[in-house]
Amino acid sequence: MADKFQHEPAQPQIRLQGFTHSQHAVLLPRLTRAIDVAGGWVLRRRVLSATAVELSIELQFPALPEIYGALLGCGLQLTRDSHHALSERCNCSLHMRPRRGTSSYLLIRLEVHFRPEPIQPLDPTRP
Repeated sequence: MADKFQHEPAQPQIRLQGFTHSQHAVLLPRLTRAIDVAGGWVLRRRVLSATAVELSIELQFPALPEIYGALLGCGLQLTRDSHHALSERCNCSLHMRPRRGTSSYLLIRLEVHFRPEPIQPLDPTRP
């Protein structure tokens, strides 16, 4: 018997990595709120280690430039590859229509590493 239901197309994904010198308790609520305001949904938070967390974010393609800005606006430092992946997808979402049968949603897996604030050298000229 033939399957009467069409299956959903595979959802496109982007894996991003970034770091911050902010504390967990400061960055995560601010980041979650900024993603929400920009039109995304944080589906899941997963602790990877004592200094890293992964966020699964779902969004519609037109919201991608706003999400990109929200990530940077929260003080998240993205890797070069992450910037490249986001800028490429932003250009595609602005200038190309999605093909029929493709998902209009994008899943972002964002890995955030928390780094301690760098120690500033003492200035011998200051008292």
